[in-house]
Amino acid sequence: MEPLTLASSKNDISLWVDCYDDLFSDFDLRPYTSRNISDDFLREVKKLSHESDMQVDDLVLYLPKNARNRDSEAIITRRLHNHFIKNLHFFQKKRKSERKKDLLLSLLGLSMMLTAGYISSSGSRTIWVHVLLVVFEPAGWFLVWINLEHLINSSRREKPELEFYLKLSKCKIVFSDR
Repeated sequence: MEPLTLASSKNDISLWVDCYDDLFSDFDLRPYTSRNISDDFLREVKKLSHESDMQVDDLVLYLPKNARNRDSEAIITRRLHNHFIKNLHFFQKKRKSERKKDLLLSLLGLSMMLTAGYISSSGSRTIWVHVLLVVFEPAGWFLVWINLEHLINSSRREKPELEFYLKLSKCKIVFSDR
């Protein structure tokens, strides 16, 4: 069953779940300590967190009073925090490595363009020097512009994921029956 969103204060995300299993994948039967987080749950939390640019203070999960178990809640709280922190680190690492790769390839392209400029000004007109000029000039332009464009667009594309996991990694997870 999909979580039901409840009205919340400005810095809280509040969701109604029928049972703890609503937070986890239906196909994963492992214990709560290692079970996969439900895509439906994450999608709902993501949608609510993007509605506000503010920091999320609390993720409040409402359950029926008779369905609550304090031991399970402690395990689930740790599991959710670990999930949010692990994904935050994953996206930060991915962003850093992609930026590094894009900058290195742009520098390679720039050096190819400088080499082509040097070859052009050297006055040597052997066939192999001309072939190098023909190869280096467009390849250099291609590497510079494609990787700079990728650097700009990939940062813009991954920003919402980074912001989501940053918000949720800092929030407090609270279980309540109202």
